[in-house]
Amino acid sequence: MISFLQPLALLGLAAAAIPPLLHLISRRVPPLITFPPVRYLSETERKQSRRLKLRHLLLLLLRTALIALIAFAASRPVARMPLGTAHEPSDIALVLDNSLSSGAVVDGRSVLDALVDRARSILDRVSNADRVWLTLADGIPHRLSIPEVRAVIDTVTPWPIRLDLTFAARVSSQAMEDGRVVFAREVIVISDMQVSAFGPSEGDNPTRVLVWRDAPTLETNRSLDSAWTEPTVWALEGQVVGAVGGSSTAPATVSLNIGTTNVARAFGAPGELVLLPGSVDPGWHTATVDLDPDELRADDRRYQALVATTPARVSTGAGMGMFVEDVVEALRVSGRIGDGPAVALSDRVVAGTTVLFPPDDPALVGAANRELASRGIGWRFGDIHGGEWQVTGDSTVASNVTVLRRRRLQGSEGDVLLSVSGEPWLVKDRDVVLVGSRFEPAWTNLPLTAGFAPFVDWLVNRVAARQVVMLTAPPGTPISLPPGAESLAGAGGVEIGAGAGVGIAPIEPGVYYLRVASGDTIGALQVNPDPRESHLDRAEARSVATSLGSNVEVLNDGGLDRELFSGARRADLTGLLIAVAILLALVELLVATIGGGRSSEG
Repeated sequence: MISFLQPLALLGLAAAAIPPLLHLISRRVPPLITFPPVRYLSETERKQSRRLKLRHLLLLLLRTALIALIAFAASRPVARMPLGTAHEPSDIALVLDNSLSSGAVVDGRSVLDALVDRARSILDRVSNADRVWLTLADGIPHRLSIPEVRAVIDTVTPWPIRLDLTFAARVSSQAMEDGRVVFAREVIVISDMQVSAFGPSEGDNPTRVLVWRDAPTLETNRSLDSAWTEPTVWALEGQVVGAVGGSSTAPATVSLNIGTTNVARAFGAPGELVLLPGSVDPGWHTATVDLDPDELRADDRRYQALVATTPARVSTGAGMGMFVEDVVEALRVSGRIGDGPAVALSDRVVAGTTVLFPPDDPALVGAANRELASRGIGWRFGDIHGGEWQVTGDSTVASNVTVLRRRRLQGSEGDVLLSVSGEPWLVKDRDVVLVGSRFEPAWTNLPLTAGFAPFVDWLVNRVAARQVVMLTAPPGTPISLPPGAESLAGAGGVEIGAGAGVGIAPIEPGVYYLRVASGDTIGALQVNPDPRESHLDRAEARSVATSLGSNVEVLNDGGLDRELFSGARRADLTGLLIAVAILLALVELLVATIGGGRSSEG
């Protein structure tokens, strides 16, 4: 099948009629002259006439064919052939993986540089008749002109986010489906081929997907996969726990820096937890946990928010019993109860922050539930049950805690912190914490264990008194904001609109503080890279096919060059036609020259 890139040039075929017209016009019948000597030339004239007619006919055909070839060459004819370099107008979606892992340095050059070079070589084969979409690590396809695509990839840098290649290939395919009739559509994935970059399969992709597999890969990498504070709110001191990950086996130095001050160092190898103790003044602080840098720098630091206050000021209700009274006194003597936020331990609903226990008198349960309703608390005390259950939830405080008697907690709002037999046992809603059992031996074994004091410390200082929210999210991902939060305050006081209850985590890693309309800070958002970006193992062709579907090919350099535009590939016949036209011109010149010389001799 032959088509033409410049079909209007075929109008030049009309010029092929010029030689026949000139031939007809130039034909004339010689006059008859009665002259006796002419009869001696009759035989010579007949022989010469046949020769002239053949030469003129050959010249006519050569000149007509030459004009026709020139017209065909000007129209740029192309034929569909497997070895052609041109192609029919096509749609391509280029997925360029500039996620965090592309910043790895291999042999002194970043992986992203190699990916960009391969993308440029693909653009060199794109024609002006093609349409191009570009998808970067944010997973959003954009239709751009070829110069615009080149401008973007020439300035692209590694982003601290994760790209799901399965999702990116799917949405890029969908972006091209706008009803336009084209000879081929192809999604071309240029990536470092991380196993972790290929998400769950979404079925076969309707568009052909070509995946380049020859990007350089970092053999080993060490990373900080996560970090957190213990406790969440420090009583002026605490510790940060860092989880070291990666494929390297060598230990490295992990340091805790608060502001510009290094406060702790430790050694850790991949798979180990590192404890970094520290102390701070009351208030909010931004800290970093840093790992010795390697060839992938972006995963060697994690940002951490620290908040510290003085220990809570605790009061106990008259009906709480001697076990609660004794443990509160012990915590006061040890400095774990002080002059901080006020917390009441009571079996009555009182003003302020309260840890509420089931009333000892069943007749008071109804009154307690009515008080909870009047304060807008979404939980109620239900009927009482006996048995033997293990508390589940926070393993640090709930280990070996057995419940023998409890009132069911009924509700759905707020946080469920600890459970018994799959049902809530310790919940928090606003400034009220409800406990399903009294802290007495008939209700739970907790007062008789060594963990009683740490449990009450955790309950009053970390659960009841701390009205703070600690959120963690990878860059660019959706987040749910607590009630009242109206903005995120980043470094330098930059305000980033948070929206009504929902938002998007900033792209730049760091600590962003949640603030209400009055300007008070109620929590922090810790934005750190997705640890999956640190796992650099290369995916095999089989796993890629499992993720992207059967309509995918994983190709090396030569394979990608061969298969690119294969569905719409054509050979450009222009050069061949020009060569034939030149050959015909030489033949025409030769015929005209030789024939003209012989004619003169005759």
